[in-house]
Amino acid sequence: MQPAFRYLSLIFVSLIVVSCSSTSSRMDSSAAMIDSLSRQGPHQIRAYISMPDAPEYAGATIYYPLNASGLLGGVAVAPGFTERQRHINWWGSRLATHGYAVIVLDTNDPRDRPEVRAEALMAAVRTLRAEGQRRESPLFGRIDSSRMAVMGHSMGGGGALLAANAYSNELSAAIPFTSWQPEGNFNNITVPALVIAGEADTIAPVDVHAWSHYQSIATGTPKAFLEIKEGDHFVANNSAAHLHGIMGRYGIAWLRLYMDGDERYREFFTASRPSADSAVLSRYEFNE
Repeated sequence: MQPAFRYLSLIFVSLIVVSCSSTSSRMDSSAAMIDSLSRQGPHQIRAYISMPDAPEYAGATIYYPLNASGLLGGVAVAPGFTERQRHINWWGSRLATHGYAVIVLDTNDPRDRPEVRAEALMAAVRTLRAEGQRRESPLFGRIDSSRMAVMGHSMGGGGALLAANAYSNELSAAIPFTSWQPEGNFNNITVPALVIAGEADTIAPVDVHAWSHYQSIATGTPKAFLEIKEGDHFVANNSAAHLHGIMGRYGIAWLRLYMDGDERYREFFTASRPSADSAVLSRYEFNE
């Protein structure tokens, strides 16, 4: 072998080794990220209920991380028809362990319609902002008032969509799950919306509710539709603990990407999203 050809061959082999090493490193990093978002986060958390009352909701619990650095983004979460905090409060602890301040509320009347729940969610957002200014609050000086999101189940999901439709200028993201709102049109939403549904939902049938809601969001607004195969109306509630891994990682990744501006989490919503999720999802769509 001529010296020049041997030199070029060594360069080619070296490039292959570097490329394989880089690909392996990215795969390891992606796997670690998926694992970290699929379970409780690194932060110790606390919760409290002593805060100024708000007439728009009956009561609430705020969950927050003790040792997270920097200012905290906030998330308000509403339950569904006839539900209480206890039906959805796993979101409070899960999101808080990943570095968010989360307020999970009870509606004034468990039968409140989505329109009322939308106002309750926005009042809860205002409560989180106020807690950052209240000297007696554990969150004094820790809230980033510009980073706020709304979430909700069923009629609470309809409320989250209605809130985002009317108050997009006050929010960074919306995550409704198995949303209930007949004839909902949400083309005024301009904040990124992740719509979660259950394929076998008989309470809020997907094509009438969640899928229709998703389609009504205007083109150009970042949005994703995530439907759990054979999932019922309660796929994102406390009772569906076997789905908390996938629910949590997509919910947190959505907040990381669109509320925090961390581009590393875009892969969760593109073609390179975790392949194992394909077995769990009956329908998936992502548009920006």
